[in-house]
Amino acid sequence: MNLLPRSLLRWLRLLPLIGLSIGLVACGSSPGNTYDPYGDNARRIYELLIPIWWMALGVFVVVEGLLIYAIWRFRRRPGSTAMPAQVHGNTQVEILWTIAPAIIVLVIAVLTFRTQAANAVMPEDALRIKAIGHQWWFEFQYPDAVADGKPIVTASDMYIPVGRPVTVVLESQDVIHNFWVPKLAGKTYMIPGKTNFLTFTAEQPGIYRAVCAEFCGEAHALMRFRVIAVDEAEFNRWIEQKKTPPPAPAGTLVVNGLTGDAARGQAIFLDARKQCIACHAVEGTNARGLVGPNLTYYGSRQTIGAGILPYSPENLDRWLREAPKLKPGNLMSRVLTPQWIRQNLSDQEIADLVAYLDSMKVSVTLPPER
Repeated sequence: MNLLPRSLLRWLRLLPLIGLSIGLVACGSSPGNTYDPYGDNARRIYELLIPIWWMALGVFVVVEGLLIYAIWRFRRRPGSTAMPAQVHGNTQVEILWTIAPAIIVLVIAVLTFRTQAANAVMPEDALRIKAIGHQWWFEFQYPDAVADGKPIVTASDMYIPVGRPVTVVLESQDVIHNFWVPKLAGKTYMIPGKTNFLTFTAEQPGIYRAVCAEFCGEAHALMRFRVIAVDEAEFNRWIEQKKTPPPAPAGTLVVNGLTGDAARGQAIFLDARKQCIACHAVEGTNARGLVGPNLTYYGSRQTIGAGILPYSPENLDRWLREAPKLKPGNLMSRVLTPQWIRQNLSDQEIADLVAYLDSMKVSVTLPPER
């Protein structure tokens, strides 16, 4: 006699198919997939995961197998009314299930410490990049590449050479952040008042998505960046271009039906009444703001608003108009309120600003996204 409803039986038959579908989705390639490493740091972590996974599977099989055996072996038989025999312990079994997990934990500890030690090595010839976490964006400084006595500074896109070790010096400007490039390296905290280090080598050219992995405030989920790994020659070319301030802006750009003028846009950007230079810097101009991201060569960025929109003039126009809506709580949204924009920036001036920011570009051959 079947004690389960037919509808429930149908769903139970679908469970293996559902489980297989979930497994296939989990194993697919995605920007945050740690099972598809492209860096030595991430690869060591992945190689640590494999034996741990097999040990966990072995424990699962043994425990669940014993559980199923006990349920079947000591089930109540039809017509039986006698109480089953009561078992009050077995010393040998208890010793066994104490020693076995202890050995497994010891093996995992040894493998983990070995991986941590390998990932903590910082070669002397590694490229140094200082990463500073802000609410809610990442700043990158290149102390080995100096122009006019200052290191090259950028934001949201961190360029690195393929095949060369990179040591990222991790700091925070405000609260605790967590620097994570899933396909290149493991997570490392950015703690105010403390400096941490993360060393890794990108094995293949690519654009690798990265995030802040520690809840750090209202827009934490919108705090993203890109690591762009290019070959050594391309990286050096990028560095040389970044050492030179952008040329005088020229040309026009049609944005949402309006023709923006880059030269007019620079004048608007440098006008103290428009507030841009209070927060942002552009090399080669009197814009020296340190509150927000450095906007030098902004037209070559991959994203807008620290990863929330793909870069395009149309999205830049949208960002200038709707920053509070797109990224609530960020500092820019406190300035560019809808009321302030209506009073201080016309549609034409916004188009001019977009044309100016878009005109600042470096020439670099971008690799594929991984």
